[in-house]
Amino acid sequence: MGGAGPRRRATLADVAARAGVHPSLVSRVLRNDPSGYASSDTRERIRRAALELGYRANDAARGLRSSRMMALGLLLPGFSSPVYSAIAHGVEERADERGYGLVIGTHAAGDPHEAITDMVMRGRVDALLVASGRIEDQALRRLVRRLPESLVLVNRQVKGVAASVVLRDSDAAALAVRHLAELGHRRIGAVFGPRTLDTMVRRRRGFVHECTRLGLEPVVTEMDGRDHGAGFRGALRLLDAAGPPTAVVAATFPVAVGMLSAFHERGVAVPAGMSVVSLHDDAVADYLVPRLTTVMLPAARLGAEAVDLALSLIDGAAPRRVVVPDPPRLISRNSTTAL
Repeated sequence: MGGAGPRRRATLADVAARAGVHPSLVSRVLRNDPSGYASSDTRERIRRAALELGYRANDAARGLRSSRMMALGLLLPGFSSPVYSAIAHGVEERADERGYGLVIGTHAAGDPHEAITDMVMRGRVDALLVASGRIEDQALRRLVRRLPESLVLVNRQVKGVAASVVLRDSDAAALAVRHLAELGHRRIGAVFGPRTLDTMVRRRRGFVHECTRLGLEPVVTEMDGRDHGAGFRGALRLLDAAGPPTAVVAATFPVAVGMLSAFHERGVAVPAGMSVVSLHDDAVADYLVPRLTTVMLPAARLGAEAVDLALSLIDGAAPRRVVVPDPPRLISRNSTTAL
């Protein structure tokens, strides 16, 4: 009466394990989905593994697996910086072009981990774009292990999370330094946010490297934020330094606005007594006093590229790091002048 029980039916995971690929790629290759990016050798390896294991697609289950919400999630820390609005605009426009809706969540007044849980773990969206520095690296690594096709970092990189889209932040900081150097400034200050933020690390690196290359003296101060208050306090710190700079670079647009306020309070004329350049641009720059010189970075393009990467992951492509190729561009206004 004994004997072996019925043989377990082979699954997509079994085929994927034998072929050495992700199950989502197996699914797409076996149903000839053109979005299943794979070489001819990989496709043949998958088909051979399926044949050897006797795999047969379960149409009902396949339908459940391929069902989508046709929506993407975008997690922001808030809208205090114009760059977040630009990213959101780029994400929304590209998602609409690709036939997807958009769910925008912020954690300005809440727990960012709860926002992730609500948007992804409960199945409200097909993938989540995280444009926030407030979520710990370890939490993101845990999430991507559970949902490898569902997470793209925007304007941020984290070790262990392969899917990310970033700008040429280092090049932007270097461009700001070159502009000030061409105006004759030799001692240049900068206010950056905390080193725990990848964007701040890259901008700081570009700033220091370009100062060193040009033989300039960098004066760097790092704050615990990237907002107006951080800019205000950072500017005062630079002014109180033993040898204050003659020009400054602000790591973000809100930081630059805070710096202008601090210089005004201290009676330091801009640009006669201090030249100011901001990384990132905003329309309000034309209405500040003085009109603010900026380095424009393609934040909207950043959002669009993040959507394209997220949808490629959903379709089985391997996660990868994307650097938006558009170079930063200097917009010279009235806040910088020759020394």
